[in-house]
Amino acid sequence: MFRIGRILGWLTDALAFASCVAVVLMMLHITLDVALRWIGYPIPATVTIVPHYYMLPIVFFPLALTERNDAHITVEILVQLFSRYWQRILAVLSWVVSAVVFGMLFYQTSLDALDKMRVGTFMMEVDWKIPIWASYFFLPVGFGLAIVVLIYRIAIVTTGGKSGLGETQHQAFQDPEAE
Repeated sequence: MFRIGRILGWLTDALAFASCVAVVLMMLHITLDVALRWIGYPIPATVTIVPHYYMLPIVFFPLALTERNDAHITVEILVQLFSRYWQRILAVLSWVVSAVVFGMLFYQTSLDALDKMRVGTFMMEVDWKIPIWASYFFLPVGFGLAIVVLIYRIAIVTTGGKSGLGETQHQAFQDPEAE
């Protein structure tokens, strides 16, 4: 299990890095487009490329990293009053629910991506035919890795194994003496 966690950690970091690269490329692309627009030579298809090939990986690739770092938004007003035992049960239950929701999103976006690939979805920009079907695969990749990270965390917590993921421990699983 430890080795699987290491591989998942590496994949999570790789997708997060790809997301950072997409941010830099998007900034450079837009800056260059604005600069060239001043002299009358804008970059064609910027309006199509930015939302499909930069923004989607920026949003969906870091989902697994957010899950690994236990950084999703949570509201714990009542849960803080529960015993550590019930907090742990609710944390695992929330991971299961998250995995199910991400699973439904993964399934539907995979179907959509395969359909867009099959028909060869594209956008017309001036006289250019820009294929955008490949951008639909960013969503299931992000959702899929988030699911695997969640399942791994559930497995580690329920079996008591040593994690190789490098995740931030949920508050319910932290040592009370360390607080």
